[in-house]
Amino acid sequence: MKIMKIILLSLLMPFSILAQNITLKEGFVAAHTEMLMDSTIDPLNTLLNANVSMNKNDILSLKGKFWIQMNQFSSDNKDRDTQMHKANKVKEFPLASFTLMDVTKNKDSTYTLKGKLTFLDHTRPFQAKAEITDKDGLVSISASSQIFAKDFGLEMPCLLFICVNEKIDLYVKAVFTTELTY
Repeated sequence: MKIMKIILLSLLMPFSILAQNITLKEGFVAAHTEMLMDSTIDPLNTLLNANVSMNKNDILSLKGKFWIQMNQFSSDNKDRDTQMHKANKVKEFPLASFTLMDVTKNKDSTYTLKGKLTFLDHTRPFQAKAEITDKDGLVSISASSQIFAKDFGLEMPCLLFICVNEKIDLYVKAVFTTELTY
């Protein structure tokens, strides 16, 4: 039995040497939509959270979860923000999250991030196009995508016959510090 433990540990040792903890240093999520005959709507949430791992120097091995508190989105119009928080049911569903399951490199040196997005009470497959760099102990991810409100059961607010566009552009920036673990 003792010999089996030694063999198992010696087989697992190389993998632990390659493990790399990455810690979120800073990040944000920005959204963009429009209302016909009105201005753009650009809420921002600067309190991104993440629990992400990566094998040493292998961007394609990125896996983990990103999440935000929905009540932390704000824009240049506080009254509209209050309405946005009501529409997003932030008291009932305070978090939105993205579980990153797969990273692939594209021909144009960008990456595709694939996983699942949970927003309101709905979880849907989700992908984003991203630029990812790993340089000088920092891993930087800049990703963009879009969602449609109806896919998540969200009814966009309307004023008389003018409604907020249901297409929502998303932009996420996350910068991680890296440290080798042995």
